[in-house]
Parts: sequence; structure tokens; C-alpha cells
Amino acid sequence: MNPQKYRGILTKWKDERGFGFIKPDTGTREVFLHITVLKGAGRRPRVGDAIYYELTTEANGKVRASNASIEGVASSSVPKKLKKKSFGLIPTVITVSVLAIIALFEKFTGSNSPSLVTSVNSPPLITSVPRPGCNIKGNISIETGNKIYHVPGAEDYESTIIDPIKGERWFCTESEAIDNGWRKAPR
Repeated sequence: MNPQKYRGILTKWKDERGFGFIKPDTGTREVFLHITVLKGAGRRPRVGDAIYYELTTEANGKVRASNASIEGVASSSVPKKLKKKSFGLIPTVITVSVLAIIALFEKFTGSNSPSLVTSVNSPPLITSVPRPGCNIKGNISIETGNKIYHVPGAEDYESTIIDPIKGERWFCTESEAIDNGWRKAPR
């Protein structure tokens, strides 16, 4: 036998405490309503809402509403527990390994192409080595394309890096640099 459903109007509601009272349509005494018996309600109840409920008598003889719903308010189906998607340990280890291999490859090849791993303003790993006594740096300006040479002690000497791939080179004397079409750095 199915329990009997009753209908009434919510006359009092203390939202901060989660309870209120229903005035039954039958005109009998008010019935206590707790928020926990409104399982799946799409919103919290308000004074004036029509409530459908079953009656439950407690051990102390008090009557309260159970299995209640708000008239005209659709039930919200909330999943009991949202499962976290876990990709597992193996794919994580594989991903980290691949990124490490890419980083090592980039570091040892000195690649300047766009990649997942980049370094800012770092010199190439392998630089040209001057012949003994040849410490004049022949550099090609990025901005102008001019061939200029830097002597030890000059302003930009220490920060200038020679890249033979770009046509830059070392000279043993200033006259050698000039004879090869290079001019002295202005500073």
C-alpha cells in the first residue's frame, strides 16, 4: 500500500535554519517541514509554496512531513558523486619523459626553431674557438647587417658571441679584419 500524499501551503520558513511549517489543505494542525525531506527539489522552498508530502509520526508523537516536493518545481537530478577522471600513472610518466627528451635534444642541438622548450638569450652550446692569440671578434650586426669587429676591452666585447654559421669569425689582428671587409666597432 502506497503512503498517502498530502498537500498544504508553506506558511513559515526559516531558510537559515532549513525548516518551516505547512498549513494542510485539510485545515488540521501545522506540519513541521525540514529541508532534508525535500530531496531533489530544484530550489529552496518559499512561504506560499504548495508542498506535497507524506506524514511521519516520530517516537515522541510529533507529526512531521517526509518525502516532500514543491508543486510546480522540477526535481533536479544531481549525480550522487562526480567521478574524477584519472589518466593513470603510465601516461603521466610517458608525457614527462617525452618532454624531458625534447628539452635535452633542444639543449644539445642548439636549435633556434620554435619549440615546446625555449631559452631566452642563451648562447649556443657550442661556440667557435679562436686560434691562439686571435681574440678579435668579427660580428655581423643583427640590426644593420654591417660587419664590425670588437677588440678586447671594448664596450660590447664580452657580450659579443661569434657564430660561424652566420658568417662571423675571429681575427688575429685588426689589419686582418679590415682587409676582410670589417670595420671597427664605434665604441
